[in-house]
Amino acid sequence: MPGGVRDILLPGLGRVIRVSGCPEFPSLLETALPGWRMTVIEGEGPAPDIRIAGDAPACRQISPNYPQGVTHESPVAAVCSVTADLVERYLSLHPDLVGLHCASVEINGRLVLFPETHRAGKSTLVAALAGGGLRVFGDDVLVLEDGGRGMALGISPRLRLPLPTPPAVDVALHNYTAAHAAAEDHRYRYLNLPEGQLARHGESLPLGAVVLLERDEQLGKPELVPLAPGEGLTRLLRQHFAHDLPSEALMERFLPLMRSLPCRLLRYPEPLAAARCLRTSLPGVIDSIDKASGAQWEESPARSTAAPVAIDDRWCVASGLREYELGDERFLIEPSSGAIHRLNGTGHLVWGLLQEEAMSGREVSELLVEHFPDVSPARIEADVGSLLAELNDAQLIVSA
Repeated sequence: MPGGVRDILLPGLGRVIRVSGCPEFPSLLETALPGWRMTVIEGEGPAPDIRIAGDAPACRQISPNYPQGVTHESPVAAVCSVTADLVERYLSLHPDLVGLHCASVEINGRLVLFPETHRAGKSTLVAALAGGGLRVFGDDVLVLEDGGRGMALGISPRLRLPLPTPPAVDVALHNYTAAHAAAEDHRYRYLNLPEGQLARHGESLPLGAVVLLERDEQLGKPELVPLAPGEGLTRLLRQHFAHDLPSEALMERFLPLMRSLPCRLLRYPEPLAAARCLRTSLPGVIDSIDKASGAQWEESPARSTAAPVAIDDRWCVASGLREYELGDERFLIEPSSGAIHRLNGTGHLVWGLLQEEAMSGREVSELLVEHFPDVSPARIEADVGSLLAELNDAQLIVSA
């Protein structure tokens, strides 16, 4: 069977992959999915719709994502691609689950989520946390169950190679990842974590915190900065992958979580130092409840592309919108498009005024000047004008 046709079976997916040739592929896939109970049998009957053929170094994949086929430069690259297919297949068979693009580790019996941020070193940070003894639930994907718990898919952490050289990545972390290297090629390395440090497929825990990442090698040391819950909610909403789940259902799933989850920004120069900071600071954060610190003026985004509106035009809120509150912020869903819009604390105040009665930008500004006496009237009027333009462009308000 090693050189023949083999079918790969996975729990919950059944006979899901057919392999013709490429004898190393099944064992490499098992390395990438150590949390699954994988079975390899002789291939027979109709072929599954994920197929691998050829011999190293090139492996050809045919799947729903690549109906015409794609050739990978190595068996490890084929494993990376097929793993993504398997995650999509699993979620399509379980429509009650929501996939999140995030890393996750266990601290104090709860999961800390690190939503995807381009080139923020998420997987390298997870490796550093694993080196410090924390259990990993995933470095790229976490499944959100209907009850609000996070479920592991049993996928090994995968690093992009080459790792940055010291001091960008501490030499101790280089040594750890080399010592625990599993399948790899010139682009990627899967890690073989010590026994018990990778959650198995199907294990779940309650969520504990959301931590956004910002890598800055110019910083002297890591810092953990409190954020409004809306920052975490916005990032999760942008990075979910759920099959045909409407915006209202997403909000109903995420909003109760974010009302209780602390949200932090971790700014850090080097992953090992960041891991030490998290292991020291997060246990207390997970058990804390963030409290509002009073109203502050929040400036409107500077890069608005909405057409300006006249300051004396009068506006009222559009009908049929879905509204959700989170602390001092509000999220709005425009039903025709399903688009989700976030209002910060200031936008929340303006929205509340327009709900009471139709008002012009000038009238809104005059009321807010009384509420924020330390902010110049000119700045308030300019920000109100920008906000109204954005609300109008998003079809959240209508001319009165």
